[in-house]
Amino acid sequence: MGKAKAKGKTKQRARRRREVAAARDASEPVGDLPRLDTLKDVPSFADLKSDERQRAAFRSYVEEAAASDPVSAEELRMGFVVRLDRGFPLVATEGATFRAEHAVAFVKTRGEGERLLPAVGDAVAVRVPDGHDMGVIECVLPRRTSFARWRGKNRGERQVLAANVDTIFIVQPLGADRSDAPMIDRIARSLVLVNDCGAEPVVVFTKSDRVGSAEVERLRGEAARVVGEGIRIIATSAATGSGLDEVRASIPAGSCAMILGESGAGKSTLLNALLGHEALETGGVRERDDMGRHTTVARVMVALPAPCGVVADAPGLRSLPLVGHERGLARTFPAIVEASRSCRFRDCTHTHEPGCALREAVTDGSVDEAALDAFLALADEMRVSAQSLDPDVQV
Repeated sequence: MGKAKAKGKTKQRARRRREVAAARDASEPVGDLPRLDTLKDVPSFADLKSDERQRAAFRSYVEEAAASDPVSAEELRMGFVVRLDRGFPLVATEGATFRAEHAVAFVKTRGEGERLLPAVGDAVAVRVPDGHDMGVIECVLPRRTSFARWRGKNRGERQVLAANVDTIFIVQPLGADRSDAPMIDRIARSLVLVNDCGAEPVVVFTKSDRVGSAEVERLRGEAARVVGEGIRIIATSAATGSGLDEVRASIPAGSCAMILGESGAGKSTLLNALLGHEALETGGVRERDDMGRHTTVARVMVALPAPCGVVADAPGLRSLPLVGHERGLARTFPAIVEASRSCRFRDCTHTHEPGCALREAVTDGSVDEAALDAFLALADEMRVSAQSLDPDVQV
């Protein structure tokens, strides 16, 4: 290697070190994050799967980097974000797992670019500069699926909670001293979000030991009226172990699932039961409303014992606003959408108009009235939300 070429590479490495330092200066201190040797059940690179679109995007990114900066290209690795502690990613690559920071371009970009910051489950192009124990995430690779919720009101944005998940468990606790309506509403709106992102939904009842088998079956029937017969509904109890094998069977090796539920729903308890040991902190619930406090403060992925795959957990979500999820609504209630096309009036509200095909479908039993009520309530909520947005907000 010529002296000029060697000198050029030395300068490139020095510049990269400065970029790492700049990214660290623009971020929070990382000294009080959990040490890697204290973390349990962290998925390895081999536990997660990439598709050809992601691999092709990574190869293309490396080729582009090599054209302008060969040293940078040599340092690039493909990885997965397996944990986020206050926004700091833990990345698993082939042969190594390490903390990473965002490249300077990520740190400086706000607004629209904020949505590109990596989420748990993301496949990323990460650079490991020579002589550093932290990586720098340069690029988020294309997502197979992206579970996002609306954060904020008329000026809000979509918050991506997990990426590249195959199955999402919609968790609801049994035994609460509440009417069925809040639970059914929560399941229905969760189902809209899951169907919108393209993952497979599975409804999971937790704490089934708090009610009798007859009550479990009644609630299963009430949920099935809204979600349809094609959606699996599993009743579980971490205390007795019932239903856990059914949940495990829904997460085969090589797949990734996510647990979606509110605080106090038993998400962390369920995940600990699937793991077979206490890995995540759990908390109690308030007696007055059976709701819990946030005990999951990080977004984490854990590898279940073989032959199961990986599960992502996230802080409990008290609200699931629906903004711009018309596709998910249509996928959740396909029979209702199809029947509505035969209504006499194009602007039919499906409440009182003559010639309403949906009301006729309810009468002849081809559409369940509970499903129609849920559809109309969610559609109306989305319509009101869309009207309240600022004109320049894209959903």
